[in-house]
Amino acid sequence: MCRTAILTIGEKYDSALHHRLRWTAPQHFVTLLTQHSIALICDVRAEPRRAYRGIYTFNPDKSSGPLPRLLAQEGINYQWLPELGNPDRQDPEIRAFQQLMGQETESRLQRLHTLIQAGRTCLLCAEQDAQRCHRRIITAYLTAYGYVVQHL
Repeated sequence: MCRTAILTIGEKYDSALHHRLRWTAPQHFVTLLTQHSIALICDVRAEPRRAYRGIYTFNPDKSSGPLPRLLAQEGINYQWLPELGNPDRQDPEIRAFQQLMGQETESRLQRLHTLIQAGRTCLLCAEQDAQRCHRRIITAYLTAYGYVVQHL
């Protein structure tokens, strides 16, 4: 049985204030990743064009952007996994994504399985609470495969 650890992270959100906390600077994010010895960020957002922690993440025309460059400066690789993005962000129960994963588990997880073998990996999404995020569905499958999951 596999005992490889995989971590997940989401953006901090203050529900009482109804806004994203901007006090978390990009360097704090990178420091958190280096403290946990992350070698690879796998972005599982359906639309990585959106800003993450105030950083424009991905330029689809150039396959790069400020976040991948910032991570690279610290020796952390970045991969966008569109096959693991939630296609319906308006679905709070995440039913559409859960159904897709149930039907296409192997094909959707194949690239992630390969990437995990290359080094300590962290899944990235915009929702801080992993239980309200589609990461919980991804990590449920990973746990069934024997991975140990930790949410940052």
